[in-house]
Amino acid sequence: MIRKTLLASLLVSVVTADIAIAQTPTDTRSMGNVSSQAQSSLDQKSGMQLTDEERSLAKQWMLKESDWIKYKKIMSGPRGIWSPGLDPLTALGVSETDPAERERYAMIWMKVESRRMELELAFEVERMKAAKDLFGENPVVIDAPHWEQEWNEKYNATTTHVALFVNDFCLEDCEDLVSEVRKSVSRNSRLDIFFNDGASAESISKWARHMKIDPEIVRARKVTLNFESGKAEEFGVDLDNLPAVRTFNVASGDITEYGE
Repeated sequence: MIRKTLLASLLVSVVTADIAIAQTPTDTRSMGNVSSQAQSSLDQKSGMQLTDEERSLAKQWMLKESDWIKYKKIMSGPRGIWSPGLDPLTALGVSETDPAERERYAMIWMKVESRRMELELAFEVERMKAAKDLFGENPVVIDAPHWEQEWNEKYNATTTHVALFVNDFCLEDCEDLVSEVRKSVSRNSRLDIFFNDGASAESISKWARHMKIDPEIVRARKVTLNFESGKAEEFGVDLDNLPAVRTFNVASGDITEYGE
């Protein structure tokens, strides 16, 4: 009887041990799956911090997704109250304490800003051409849109026009001349820059950016960027011998060489 009881106990122990051994890998895998799922969930939450639109915006600003997440955090704090609507590169740059990261943001900012200026200047070139094509040099426009009226008023308010004729590919070699001519432009005068045949709005805008001509100055008509379109003959300029500068007196109509 005792032998039977011991045998039964041993069988129960063996069966229990076998069951425990058989279950252990499954439980471990189960725990591993739970851990993996939890990590996956965390990764998904991290990735879901940005929408598709925000990821697209990050690329447009030449930033990494982690940069955009940092930008969102910055703008959700005091900086967002101090400077609402601040662009991401400036927000990241002024908030960064790591010199290497700050330098990276500064480099990206310069690239983005340069491209912005090029596009704005290219549009101003086309808009000036459209204005002259539609309204001529001294247009009389009734019920003109606001920007046309402003263009006419500023155009006719000047007493002297300094005309610079230049090739769009003249960059370093023309820097000193352009700087000198710009300094000569007074309150009642304007600098009109005319570019060679074959120049495009894009090449003109790149030239203007190289010369550090701000789009705001162009919009204010203190400096105009123009296709040559026959102006060289009117001003007595040889297009094979550029750059050339002329001064036009609005009152008398006299055209003289620059510096005379």
